[in-house]
Amino acid sequence: MRVLHLADLHLLLRGPRSGECRRILDWIAEHAADERPDAIIISGDVFDRLSTPDDREYLADWLGQIAGAAAMVFAIRGNHDHLIDQRLFNRFYHNVRIVTEPEVAAGGGVVFAFLPWPDLGSLAARMGPGASIADRRDAARAALIDILRGFRADPGLQPGMPSLLVAHLPVLGASVDSGQPVSSGNETSLSADDLLKCGAAGAAMGHIHLRQQMRSGDGRPVWYAGAPFRNTFGEATGGKGGLLWEWVDGAWKVTPWDVPARRMLLVEADLTQDVPEDGGGLDLEYPDGGPMRTPPEDVADAEIRLRMHFPADHREAAMGLAEQHRHEMLRRGAFSVVVDPQPLMVQRTRCSEISSARTTGEKVAAWARTAGVEVPAGAAGKLAQLESEVGP
Repeated sequence: MRVLHLADLHLLLRGPRSGECRRILDWIAEHAADERPDAIIISGDVFDRLSTPDDREYLADWLGQIAGAAAMVFAIRGNHDHLIDQRLFNRFYHNVRIVTEPEVAAGGGVVFAFLPWPDLGSLAARMGPGASIADRRDAARAALIDILRGFRADPGLQPGMPSLLVAHLPVLGASVDSGQPVSSGNETSLSADDLLKCGAAGAAMGHIHLRQQMRSGDGRPVWYAGAPFRNTFGEATGGKGGLLWEWVDGAWKVTPWDVPARRMLLVEADLTQDVPEDGGGLDLEYPDGGPMRTPPEDVADAEIRLRMHFPADHREAAMGLAEQHRHEMLRRGAFSVVVDPQPLMVQRTRCSEISSARTTGEKVAAWARTAGVEVPAGAAGKLAQLESEVGP
């Protein structure tokens, strides 16, 4: 048995990522046709948000394509999915199932236990309104584990049987793209051993966009397929694609496969220390470490965000430098370069006598003494009159 595993599609055909979304999902449909798996599973977050008519039309066509490549297609609800969207697509194809509640079902010779994104309010309802956050978290986890243990009653979820848990949850020990681990403080997070209390031979996970493997204590595999394309500049590292699960000699063999996802580079430029008026001779700090005076060499076909940190009173010089680097990276083949200005408000004191003066008139007088000039006739009196009108 062979199962093609996808997760976190975040289908959204509007906004800056729409072209990449369509390009990669079209590629995946062709890949599925080449692989001809027994089943295809999508571990949640089919949509990025409540869908539009264009989103639904595209998904209907796309599901038809992948449904023609496998005996069965299953997708579960993720935290970004709306029930009204998912229930609609259960009516389209005889071999496509959208699962919104915990259940066990078979397809392509494999028994699947489905655990969609849980309704935390329902899970912790037994605690009552006065329960602490910690108590509600513990109640939610206990309820999830009860659901998983309940799956064991199905005869297909027994040792040595080709079975998979398909879930949309954070798993303890997993890491997000930034390297930050999943916290035990998250009320839906479970361990790999907790997940496999359902009796399945492995767990095909969604929710975290970084593809990665974990294992239960007895060695059964727990994998996140990861998102198939980069949704944000925080996902600049790691391969993008999915997983192929193959049942070999009574156990799952898992093989990652990659899609031609476009790279996203976040380039940081810190100009807050010393900004000459002409914008020249500035050090730029890039993710590969160390200050650099030129853009990164390898920018071909990458989407780049050039984040500029600069003193607010040097905006013109900083943005001029940013424009130079933007054109250079485009010349080197970057797909797009967006400048993200981050001005820093800086207050400079050039003369302590001026800064310590209390009123505008006193500051003007101090400036005149420092500069060796005379205050224009009548200016001091006019300032005093205006200050008296404003009052303290």
